[in-house]
Parts: sequence; C-alpha cells; structure tokens
Amino acid sequence: MSDARVVHILGSGAVGMALAACLVSEGKRAVAVRTRNTEAPRETIEVSLHYGADRIEVPVETVGLSKVRILEGIVAVTAKSYANKAIALALKNKVIKSPLVVMQNGVGVEKPFLDAALPEIYRCVLYLTSQGTSGNEFGFHSIKSSPIGIINGDEVGLDEAVMGLTTNRLPFHPERNIQRQIWKKAIINAVFNSICPLLEADNGVFVHDPVVADLANEVVTECLALTDRLALGLGQDELMEQILQISKSSAGQLISTLQDIKAGRETEIEFLNLEMARTAAAQQPKIDLPKTELLGRMIQAKSKQQATTQTRGT
Repeated sequence: MSDARVVHILGSGAVGMALAACLVSEGKRAVAVRTRNTEAPRETIEVSLHYGADRIEVPVETVGLSKVRILEGIVAVTAKSYANKAIALALKNKVIKSPLVVMQNGVGVEKPFLDAALPEIYRCVLYLTSQGTSGNEFGFHSIKSSPIGIINGDEVGLDEAVMGLTTNRLPFHPERNIQRQIWKKAIINAVFNSICPLLEADNGVFVHDPVVADLANEVVTECLALTDRLALGLGQDELMEQILQISKSSAGQLISTLQDIKAGRETEIEFLNLEMARTAAAQQPKIDLPKTELLGRMIQAKSKQQATTQTRGT
C-alpha cells in the first residue's frame, strides 16, 4: 500500500479530526467523512490541532457519507460506537476497496461490520485524548502508540493499515493478540468513563484522590474475574499502573463520556461497563460484576436525565 492512498475517516469529531490533521500534516491524503450530517457537501476546512506546546494548522477535506460511493485506501471508523449499526448499513451500499479499521474503545464494537460481511476488518485500541476547544480547534495528546490487530484479515493487510495510518504525532503498531489489548483498554475505560462523569471530575482524579483510586482498584479487581475466565492474562498491577499513568498525563482533561453528558449526547457506556456485565453474566457458570454494572447504569441514568433537562430547556 502506498502512503499516497487516501484514508477515509468515518467520523468527524475530535478523534477523527485529530487523525486527519496528523495525516495531512505529513503529506498523506485524508478525508473526514461526516456520519451524522450524511448529506454534507464536499468542502475543505482549516483545522487547528494543539499538541502540547506545538500547534499545526492544516486544510482537511470533509464530505457527508451519502456523498461517497467508493471507499478505497483505508477506512478508519472514529465515530461514536453507538453509530456503528447505521454506518455498517450505509457501507453495504458502497463499493469497498479497502481494509476497515475500527478505531473505538469498548467490547464488541466491530460486530455490526462483521454482520455486514465486510471482507477485511481490523481493530485499533486508541491511546490518545482529543477534545474540541472551539470551532475546528482541538486539543490533542497521544499517550503512547496505539495497537491495531486482526479481526477478519491477514498479516499483510494489518501491516499495510499500520503503515498508512501512522504519523510521528500519532503512531500505531501491529498487535498479534488484539483481544488482550481490547479488554485491557475496556477495563481502563470502564473506570474512567463511569467514575469521572459521576464525580464530574477530570481525568487526573485518580492521581490526586486516593479514595477514588481505591474505587478504581475495586472495579479492576471485579473485571479481572471475567478476563481470567477468558484466559487473557491481565494483571491488577498492570491495569492500575496504566490507569494512574493516563490519569497523570491527561490531568485537567475531561473524559469523553462527561463531555457527551454535558452536551446532552448519547454515551458509549453500553459498550463498556454494561457490555462487560452482559458478557460476564453469559459465562457458565455466570460471573457477577455488580460495581461495574451499577456504575454503568448510573451513567445511563445521568445521561438520560441531562438530555431530558436540556430538551425541556429548549
């Protein structure tokens, strides 16, 4: 695969725009495909990306999903995971000439694309934070290289996808045991995306408050009962070290779920705490994740309450 081939990024939110800006800044062609406003005309916008003390401003081509008939090069899905069913349905009417890389956190987010019988599917576990500041400006931080692994494809396609997506600011690497990485990040997200929004705290709360760190430790312990059953080889120290590292490096930033709740948007908690609880309950014998599930249900309730409040206020 040539680096000159286009990367279609399905989802023009904070993650999608950050990915597009990184690619364009290094001479690669990227198109941010709008999955919410699917009828949006093709246009080029100026995107400003703040990366620590650095800042880049690049032109990014955007277009609505319904305006794209042929997808080739690489397709990267960065939209919210609850949109995957609609995206997969739309893709069934397209000419797909590219591998699809699902760049979302959570358990089972690739299922709609498997159900759509797309021929080549890879899964990325993201280690980055990106947050819109104003207009087309985004604050971005790459925590470490993000792994990409095979769901339905081969080693050659995996290596080509990694090569086509990697930039200096946002690196990726091939991962042969992607399920272990998926579940590791899912547990981390189950901690951040439930506890931070319920406390209305930024990501740094686990470093700054030992009581909250203890709660995170309890959730990790509970989830490991499931991953041990799945023989994924995850450990308590490994997960807590990662949680504290992310908390320290992204202190002051709001987790995406809290941003979604404040904006009255749907959250992705269904694919984190609640999907993990469902998976645990389906085991034989079943495993209970009471704290993990309760935190997820509280996020659901908080999200619905906020959305209702905003609707009444308009």
